[in-house]
Amino acid sequence: MTTTVDIPDDVLKLAMLMTGTDSAQDAVVKALEQLIKPRDQRSLIQLLGTFEDFMTPEELEKMRGMD
Repeated sequence: MTTTVDIPDDVLKLAMLMTGTDSAQDAVVKALEQLIKPRDQRSLIQLLGTFEDFMTPEELEKMRGMD
Protein backbone atom coordinates (compact mmCIF):
# COMPACT_ATOMS: atom_id res chain seq x y z
CA MET A 1 0.00 0.00 0.00
CA THR A 2 1.32 3.39 -0.89
CA THR A 3 0.52 6.24 1.47
CA THR A 4 1.81 9.78 1.63
CA VAL A 5 2.34 11.19 5.11
CA ASP A 6 3.90 14.50 6.07
CA ILE A 7 6.22 13.72 9.00
CA PRO A 8 8.42 16.48 10.45
CA ASP A 9 12.09 15.89 9.60
CA ASP A 10 13.26 15.98 13.20
CA VAL A 11 10.67 13.39 14.26
CA LEU A 12 11.54 11.10 11.36
CA LYS A 13 15.29 11.38 12.00
CA LEU A 14 14.75 10.56 15.67
CA ALA A 15 12.56 7.59 14.71
CA MET A 16 15.28 6.33 12.36
CA LEU A 17 17.88 6.71 15.10
CA MET A 18 15.74 4.97 17.73
CA THR A 19 14.77 2.09 15.44
CA GLY A 20 18.27 1.69 14.04
CA THR A 21 17.08 1.95 10.45
CA ASP A 22 18.60 3.66 7.43
CA SER A 23 15.39 4.52 5.62
CA ALA A 24 12.31 6.51 6.50
CA GLN A 25 10.04 3.68 5.36
CA ASP A 26 11.77 1.11 7.60
CA ALA A 27 11.58 3.50 10.56
CA VAL A 28 7.86 4.08 10.09
CA VAL A 29 7.15 0.36 9.69
CA LYS A 30 9.16 -0.51 12.83
CA ALA A 31 7.50 2.26 14.82
CA LEU A 32 4.04 1.06 13.78
CA GLU A 33 4.95 -2.55 14.64
CA GLN A 34 6.01 -1.41 18.10
CA LEU A 35 2.69 0.39 18.51
CA ILE A 36 0.73 -2.71 17.50
CA LYS A 37 2.73 -5.30 19.48
CA PRO A 38 1.45 -4.50 23.02
CA ARG A 39 -2.15 -4.62 21.81
CA ASP A 40 -1.56 -8.07 20.32
CA GLN A 41 0.02 -9.22 23.57
CA ARG A 42 -2.95 -7.93 25.59
CA SER A 43 -5.33 -9.92 23.39
CA LEU A 44 -3.27 -13.07 24.05
CA ILE A 45 -3.20 -12.42 27.80
CA GLN A 46 -6.98 -12.57 27.83
CA LEU A 47 -6.71 -16.19 26.71
CA LEU A 48 -4.49 -17.21 29.62
CA GLY A 49 -6.12 -19.76 31.83
CA THR A 50 -8.85 -20.57 29.33
CA PHE A 51 -7.33 -23.77 27.92
CA GLU A 52 -8.36 -27.02 29.56
CA ASP A 53 -5.85 -29.32 27.83
CA PHE A 54 -2.70 -28.06 29.55
CA MET A 55 -1.01 -30.37 32.04
CA THR A 56 -0.81 -29.41 35.68
CA PRO A 57 2.65 -29.00 37.25
CA GLU A 58 2.06 -32.29 39.06
CA GLU A 59 1.23 -34.10 35.81
CA LEU A 60 4.39 -32.67 34.21
CA GLU A 61 6.54 -33.87 37.11
CA LYS A 62 5.02 -37.35 36.91
CA MET A 63 5.57 -37.47 33.14
CA ARG A 64 9.19 -36.40 33.57
CA GLY A 65 9.72 -39.05 36.24
CA MET A 66 10.32 -36.45 38.92
CA ASP A 67 7.66 -37.66 41.36
